[in-house]
Amino acid sequence: CKLCGVRLSYSGNTTNLRQHLVYKHRREYNQLVGAPDPPKGAPPPAAALGRTTRAISDFLVWDLMPLEVVEGEGFGQMLNALEPGYKPPAAAFLAHTLLRERHLQGQAKVTELARGLPHCALSLDLWRHSPGLSYLTLTLHYVDEAFEARARVLCSRPVPEEPPAESLAGALGWAAEEWGVRESGAYAVGPHGAAARQAAAALGWQALPCVGQALGGATEAVLALAPIRSALERCRRLAAWALAGPGRAEEPLLRAQLKRLLRDGARWQSAHGLLHGLLEQAEALGGLAPEGEPALRPQDWAALQDAADVLKPLAVAASTFTKEPFAGLSLVKPVLTSLLYKHLAPGEWDSELARAAKGAAHRELSQRYAEPEVERALNLACALDPRFRSLDFLSQPDRAETLRLLALEAARLAEAPGASPSPPPPPPQQPRQDSAIEYLLGDLCSGQGGAGAGSVQQRAEQESAGFQTAGASSLGQEPLQWWKTHRAQYPLLARAARRLLCVPATAAPAAWLLGEAGQAVYKKRAALAPEHVDMLVFLHGNRAVL
Repeated sequence: CKLCGVRLSYSGNTTNLRQHLVYKHRREYNQLVGAPDPPKGAPPPAAALGRTTRAISDFLVWDLMPLEVVEGEGFGQMLNALEPGYKPPAAAFLAHTLLRERHLQGQAKVTELARGLPHCALSLDLWRHSPGLSYLTLTLHYVDEAFEARARVLCSRPVPEEPPAESLAGALGWAAEEWGVRESGAYAVGPHGAAARQAAAALGWQALPCVGQALGGATEAVLALAPIRSALERCRRLAAWALAGPGRAEEPLLRAQLKRLLRDGARWQSAHGLLHGLLEQAEALGGLAPEGEPALRPQDWAALQDAADVLKPLAVAASTFTKEPFAGLSLVKPVLTSLLYKHLAPGEWDSELARAAKGAAHRELSQRYAEPEVERALNLACALDPRFRSLDFLSQPDRAETLRLLALEAARLAEAPGASPSPPPPPPQQPRQDSAIEYLLGDLCSGQGGAGAGSVQQRAEQESAGFQTAGASSLGQEPLQWWKTHRAQYPLLARAARRLLCVPATAAPAAWLLGEAGQAVYKKRAALAPEHVDMLVFLHGNRAVL
C-alpha cells in the first residue's frame, strides 16, 4: 500500500488491497469510487499522510535517531501542530515495514554495485556501543570510471570490545562473500594489531593501519609522560576549584578555557588546542591557587610548553587529512616521513622532556608502519599520486623497487581476466623501403624485431617512466581530478591508480577520527537500540544515494 507502507498478500486479484482500502483508507476509497469531497476541516487525505510518514523515516535516517523518538509526547504534539489529525506510526511499525523495506532495497542496490567493481578496499570502523558491546562497521571504497572516490556502508556487525582474530576474520569474511568483494578487494584499513592482520590475510588481503589511530596513539604517548601528565592533572584540579566558586575566574576567555579543559581534557583530538589555550592564559592562571596549595610551578609550565611544541606537527598532520576531499593512502607516507625525520627528530636545543616526548611519538608511529608489506603499499600509492610521483623521500634502492613493482602491477591488471582492453600505442612510422639506412640496418634495428616488443609489460614500464619524469603537480592538486584528465595518456597506470588511490587513510571518515564531528556521530550510534544499529547505520551512511 503506497499510502501507509503495509505489505499485503497477493492471491491473483486485488481483493485484499480493496478490503484494506475500505477499512484503513475509507476517504481515499470513497474518492476512488466517486464519492463527494470531504467537508472542510476534515482530516488530511491519506496521500499527504503517506508523505508525512516518509518524511518521518527520512528524519530518523538522516539524523540517526532512535526509533522510539516517534512515540514521544513532544514529537506527537509537534506533528499534530504541523499536520492536524495525523497520528505518527509506532516505532515497531516503522522498523518492520517502511525502514526494513528501504534497508532491503538498499542492500540489493549496493550488492549489485559491489559485485560489478573491478577494484575496491574496505575500512573497518570499530566503535563502542555500550559496556561489553562493540560494533564493526564495514565500508566499501572504490574509484568509479569518472575517477570520483565513492564509499558505501555495507554492514555493522556486533563484536567483543577487543575482538580476537576469529571475530574480525568472521566479520570480514562474511562481508566479502555476502557483498561479492572477495576477489576485487585487496586492502583492509582498520584496527592495528595481529588480529586485523590475520583477518585480512585469511582473505588474501593486506591489512593497513588507520592513520587517525596512529596519530592518536602518538599523541597519547606524549600525554602519558609523567611530567606532562602531572602538569595536566594540576591544571584540572585548578580548573575545578576556580569554576566551583564565585569570583575566582571571572574573565570570560579564562572560564571558557577552564570549562574546555574539564570537558575535553581526555580527548587526544583536542590536546594541542587545549595546551595552546592554557599557555595563552598563563598570566591569569598564575594568580589562581586554592588556599594552602601551590599554584602551577615553573616546571609545570615548561612541561606544558614542551608538550604543545611536540604535539603541534601531529595536530597539523591531523588537520591536513581532514581538509582533503578524500583522505587517501597516498598522503600517508609523505606526512609520516615528514613527522619521523623532521618534526619528531631530536633538536639541538630540545629539553630532556621534549626529547623524551618526541621519542615516544616517534616509536608509536614507527611501529604501526614497520611491516614491509605496509610500506610497499604506501610507496605504490605515492608513486601514482601526481603530487609525490618523483618519490624524493625514498632512498634510491627503494625508489627503483617501487617503480619496478608499479610496472608489474599495471601489467598484471591489464592482463587480468575481464580487464577492458586499453588502446595500443600508435605504430611507428615505417621508413621508405628504398632508404639506404633501411637496406643496411633494417634487420638489425627494426622496431618490429625483438621478442616481446610492444608487450603489456614494456608498455607499463614506458608509461611508468614517462609518468615519473613528468613534472610534479602542486601540493594542492587533487590526485583523482588529475587522473580524470590524464587517464588516456597513461591507460595502464590509470587502472593501477583506481585500485590504489581508492584506499582510504583512515578506518572512518577523517573528520570523525581527527576532528570534533566524530564525537557527535558515535554518541548517536550508541543511542540506537542494538536491533536497529545495522539498519539505521546502513541507511544513514548511504542516505545520499538510496
